[in-house]
Amino acid sequence: MNRKILFLSLCASLALAESVVEISPVSVIATGVKESVLEQPLSISTKGEKEIELDQVIFQKDLLNSLSGVRIEQTGSVIGHMTSIRMPVNTGPYYLFMQDGIPVQSSGFFNHNGLAYTTFQSASSVEVIKGAGTALYGSDAVAATIDVQSLKQPSKEKVVLLKGMGGSYGYGLGSAEVSDAIDKESGYRANISYMHSDGWREHTKTDRVESNFRYDKRVNDDNDIKIIANFSKTVAQQADSFNNYANITNGSTAASDDPNYYTALQKTDVERKFDYARVSVQLNNYRYNDLEISLIPYLRYNRNRYVATWETNLPSNDNEIYTFGLQQRNTYEKEWGKIVFGFDTEYTQSSLKYNQDFDITTTGWGGATYLTGALYDYTVNYFAIAPYIHTEYKLWSALIVSAGLRYDYNSYSYDNKLADNSYDASGRYYRPADRDDSYNYLSPKLALSYFPAKDLNLYARYANGFRIPQATRLYSVKAGYEQINLDPETSNTYEIGLKKSFSKKTSFELAVYYMTIEDTIIRDRNTGGYRNGGSSIHRGVEVTLKEEISRELETAVAYTYTKHNYDNDPVLGDNEMAGAPNNIANVRLFYMPDALKGVTLQGEWQYVGSYWMDDAHTVEKYDGYSIGNVKMNYNYSKRVRVFAKITNITDKRYAVNARYAYGREDYTPGDPRQFYAGLEYKW
Repeated sequence: MNRKILFLSLCASLALAESVVEISPVSVIATGVKESVLEQPLSISTKGEKEIELDQVIFQKDLLNSLSGVRIEQTGSVIGHMTSIRMPVNTGPYYLFMQDGIPVQSSGFFNHNGLAYTTFQSASSVEVIKGAGTALYGSDAVAATIDVQSLKQPSKEKVVLLKGMGGSYGYGLGSAEVSDAIDKESGYRANISYMHSDGWREHTKTDRVESNFRYDKRVNDDNDIKIIANFSKTVAQQADSFNNYANITNGSTAASDDPNYYTALQKTDVERKFDYARVSVQLNNYRYNDLEISLIPYLRYNRNRYVATWETNLPSNDNEIYTFGLQQRNTYEKEWGKIVFGFDTEYTQSSLKYNQDFDITTTGWGGATYLTGALYDYTVNYFAIAPYIHTEYKLWSALIVSAGLRYDYNSYSYDNKLADNSYDASGRYYRPADRDDSYNYLSPKLALSYFPAKDLNLYARYANGFRIPQATRLYSVKAGYEQINLDPETSNTYEIGLKKSFSKKTSFELAVYYMTIEDTIIRDRNTGGYRNGGSSIHRGVEVTLKEEISRELETAVAYTYTKHNYDNDPVLGDNEMAGAPNNIANVRLFYMPDALKGVTLQGEWQYVGSYWMDDAHTVEKYDGYSIGNVKMNYNYSKRVRVFAKITNITDKRYAVNARYAYGREDYTPGDPRQFYAGLEYKW
């Protein structure tokens, strides 16, 4: 069953070993079973090892921004990021971030920088479901599900790989990887890397460590086991954005143009710290004909520390989370189709300390005096369980119907460590009394695929999704919202698509979607509290074209047109939402000259169109940006690889994020031109 599919996939990948672009990729993210992307009735984008190797990933955007409909923008903390997939760029919990098929954070404890928890700099592949997830995924899988794969399978012979890379502004990376077979039935692969950058702006120094371990063992004909461990640790200084666009155009390297930022630096460490560790054990059983039984218990640790520079009083946050989780999945396959069923469950213990580290009196809007001490101090025990079923049935050879159903139960048990129903000295922070909250939700999915030819898939899909309120929205309460009671947000995704392969040399994918989100959890700008708001409508067209033009030339084109609007909002009407460019494109050309064996060159163009800077449309649109990158990979021999890249080759000065809020403009500068080069040695 799955072993046969895996074997055929391996043969296909070996046959196309010289190709950089995966013309006929396979994916596992939708159902846990490796299948051709062309055959699946939903929009899935993938990137394989060879293309990732050429990208020389430094930031999350390097891994993902070449995929249609995907926009990742780095924030002032460098490794921090915001995501835009079928939504405006935002920090909300509309995305399920995973590594090796396991979420990197519990629903209800969403960190918009969640990709920093993954070992993205050493990823072997990545997959993205756009739109609400399949029945295998619950809360947060509203606009997209992203799965970063850490290590590929262990090698049959011992392999040791050392890599060094250097670049502009004090960038340096060193990594080591080793893999070997222990015996005929087992093997391992492990890697570790350390990255340092001084940053091109003041106060943007970054240090990061990543490490992965994988052990595979075939116990007998009926059982195998896979153990994976991931670890990442980041310390990243935080620069501020600019309020004066002149600092963008003149290429200022200052950390901010706001004097209050430098006052903050004198009082506290303005930086982010991400700590992450996870170990999982996957047990697979094939004893029963046509049935695969999989059990994956895992332990996970997250810690997120930062100074909240967007708050005028500059409080510090320390959120530590321990999780035990279990995924149980059963896959039954026959000629007529397949059934995937099982359940996911997690138990999480979280502690949050939100402190005022020094006395401060703020001025202007919302001015107050804040005294040193705890603002919030509480723990939350979280429990989630979700049974699901996904079915695929061949009505006849050319028509396949897919249906799924998932029931999620999520509960919080909140324990306040400060005086119940009390306020801090400023009267701005409210600490609710102990309480329990729970949510349950049933989400259906339905899709239809029609194959008029083996290499053509016409599909239609409906998927319902949701996301529960985050723990911080429920228990980190501002004055004026003492009786807060939030409902989950719900979404409906409607999608039609076409996938076509041409003689294994060209693939074309088109997806047209319409998504609604209701009961949105929004922030009240007058009080800083949260409440359920109205609804929004998200529409778009996603196009992917990959082509092997000749032995020497390949191309990959990703284009997206989107419209994101409020739906009859009492204040904003049907306005187009801020931070939402209508047009996004990425075009790549790969050149592998016969005259220079082992050399691969890539030219890349990244385009982000204009967009509104605020929801009320009180200021002009930001123009967006367009930049070019050049990358090179040279396999000098079987042992030695040389690689290099130049990013933003024209040294364009632009903002990766532009907004208008609280009466002023705000611009996050994009990176200037930078140079990188490296050497890899294998034996």
